[in-house]
Amino acid sequence: MTGLYTIPLVGLKAGKHTFEFGIGNGFFDGFEESEIKEGELRATVMLEKGSSYFSLNIVISGVVKVSCDRCLDFYMQNIECEHNIIVKPGAEADESDPEIIYIPYASQELDMSQLFYEYIHLALPLRRIHPDDKEGLSGCNPEMITRLESHRAVYDKRQLGELKILNNN
Repeated sequence: MTGLYTIPLVGLKAGKHTFEFGIGNGFFDGFEESEIKEGELRATVMLEKGSSYFSLNIVISGVVKVSCDRCLDFYMQNIECEHNIIVKPGAEADESDPEIIYIPYASQELDMSQLFYEYIHLALPLRRIHPDDKEGLSGCNPEMITRLESHRAVYDKRQLGELKILNNN
């Protein structure tokens, strides 16, 4: 994966530069712990080179395949995010500000793959469920929803029984 998602730092003139990256299924194969195994995204990095820093505006958009929290089927989730970071050459890494990344003075390129990976995962919703269809009905697997409802009914009956016992004491 090294090289596919890198930005050359040596030879860049002061000013603004734009870099485009396609992020596909192969990208996620490089991260064993990734919740995402498939996706089609586009990352645009607007880099502004200053005298002693690089300012990056990173915009990522596209779709990824994730598992639904409700029915466990896979579905395509839209992803859109934008982040601004500063990259500074420096001998010591000061991690007090997460929006500033320090790189060694001798760095000739900046590997964006870890940042892309983190930003894509941070853009995932906390609760991942199928979107509703045009009629407003759940896009979830109806067989699984029926199965869940049957278990919920059994659980609710048990809960009511426990509440009656507690109320009688």
